[in-house]
Amino acid sequence: MNIRKTISLVALLGAATQASAQDAALIVSQEDYRYYDDVAGLDQADAFLDRLGEAGFDLHVSESERAENAWDTITAFREDAQEAERVLIMLSGRFATDGDETWLITRYGDEPSDLSIGATAVPLSAILSTASGFPESALVLLAPLGEGTELGQGLTPGIGEIEAPEGVTVLVGPADRLARYVDRVALAEGARMASRLRARYPAVTPYGHLSDLSPFTKPQISKAEQVEQELNLTRTDRRNVQRDLALLGFDPGGIDGIFGRGTRAAITDWQRDTGVQESGYLNLQQIRLLGDMADKRAAILEEEARKRQEALEREDRAYWEQTGKNGDVRGLFAYLKRYPDGLYADQAQAQLDEWERKSETSVSRKERRAWNEAKDANSVQSYQAYLKAFPKGYYAELADKRIAELKQAQARKAALAAEKDVLKSPQIRLFVETRLANLGFDPGATDGTFDAKTRKAIRKFQKSRGLQATGFVDKITLVRLLIGAN
Repeated sequence: MNIRKTISLVALLGAATQASAQDAALIVSQEDYRYYDDVAGLDQADAFLDRLGEAGFDLHVSESERAENAWDTITAFREDAQEAERVLIMLSGRFATDGDETWLITRYGDEPSDLSIGATAVPLSAILSTASGFPESALVLLAPLGEGTELGQGLTPGIGEIEAPEGVTVLVGPADRLARYVDRVALAEGARMASRLRARYPAVTPYGHLSDLSPFTKPQISKAEQVEQELNLTRTDRRNVQRDLALLGFDPGGIDGIFGRGTRAAITDWQRDTGVQESGYLNLQQIRLLGDMADKRAAILEEEARKRQEALEREDRAYWEQTGKNGDVRGLFAYLKRYPDGLYADQAQAQLDEWERKSETSVSRKERRAWNEAKDANSVQSYQAYLKAFPKGYYAELADKRIAELKQAQARKAALAAEKDVLKSPQIRLFVETRLANLGFDPGATDGTFDAKTRKAIRKFQKSRGLQATGFVDKITLVRLLIGAN
């Protein structure tokens, strides 16, 4: 049921992490391999994620990524799941074992041996250790995929002997059967987990704790929740709701189409402010009202952005006329200091590069040697050492400029980490680049790789929208990029 206009590019967005989860799920799926044949995983992966989201699980998803990305997702899951009531973990892909340990091989595994596999795989022991912290309420699903996995010395394909921690259920079987079992049994009201597994899922092998008293039993739903369920909202419908909430200042915790605790809290806050009955669930009339309010807010924001951009460009041109237009070095530095991403920034930088290249005849051999040493080291300390020796040297302003740039680079590490939480997949990064290009902010090649040109485009977009111009995509930047996307 398509309630409002859809955003086709938003359908590329993957599941994002939300903190303070009541229930938490970790899905690590490896299907697309670089050095092995690809494998067929879960047929209805989106439906499975939707089912978990609807059941109250906050999702942490890693799909066909390199090992370090999978480890990051697992680390975030461990942190966010500390207060969870229920935990579900699913690993699917090519497995390998040395008889004692079992590993899930990630995207760039290439015939690993028992000595090297740790660099490109996820150890099952670490996953089971995490699950052990949730006795009687943890379910671990393992779906071995693919045949003929070529491995090095000391390893064999598949899953080794499993010793499930006390109180933890481990199920091993085909991915689709495991997903169906979760949907129809583990999350069903009054489920008889052990009996139904034995009677209807012979391809699934259980290990550890399994009884007919399921900690995953679905509670009786409220009338408001039932009304929302009957709307049959699509994933895109739910993303639109989250986008609208964010536009209006109610943080849903992610634009992922999964209504977890963050989204429910945002809906409740919006209902309270709007004067409708607070339930945390939406009916058709409320969705339309929310959409109308967000559309009006979006129109205001975009008009403000247009006027701001025009004013910024006028100021930029005027300052260029005053400073760098005539090629004066001091003026070029002044222009770039105020407008590092300005209309004439590339031109100004090119002129400064030429000035530096031609400087050999204007600088003493001693100072030139000191400057080359500073450039080779390219650190705050090296440029400070140059300035200490030549406080009024030929390159003093350039040294100050590079010190400022290096200090900014250090501060960007935190922004980059935050960006990874927002841009969970290559598809979202492609969307960001495509959207920037469509809006006239040249991001360079549309390849999902954010280089210096992409960062510059992001900064220019953020500045035009009155956002902090960091060059990194946070939630509010992504929300503003979504306005008008189609």
